[in-house]
Amino acid sequence: MEDILQVREEYRLQQWGQIVQQCRESGMSNRDFCRQNGITEKTYYYWLRKLRMAAAGKDSPRLVELEKPDSARDMIHVRFRDAEMTLPAGTDADAITAILRSLQQL
Repeated sequence: MEDILQVREEYRLQQWGQIVQQCRESGMSNRDFCRQNGITEKTYYYWLRKLRMAAAGKDSPRLVELEKPDSARDMIHVRFRDAEMTLPAGTDADAITAILRSLQQL
C-alpha cells in the first residue's frame, strides 16, 4: 500500500511541476494564472511548497571535507546550489547545518 501512495505522490508532484512551469512560462501573475485555469491559489501554493520540499530533500545539505591550499587553511568554503560561503575554520558544524537548512527553504 505504501508503494502505491508513493507512486501517486510522485505522479502528482510531476503533474504540479508541469503546472508550475506553465504558470511561470505564461508571463501572468500566479493569481491570474490560477483564476484562468480554475485553480485556487491556496492549492497552487500548497503544491509549490511540496515541490520545493521534494527538491530540497534530493539535495539535502551535508558537510564534505575539501582539500584546501595552504593559504585557505583557516577558512571553510561551503557551496550549496548557487550559493557559496566562506566561514572561519572554527565555525560550529551545527551553525553551518542551520545555514544550509535555511538555504534549502529559498
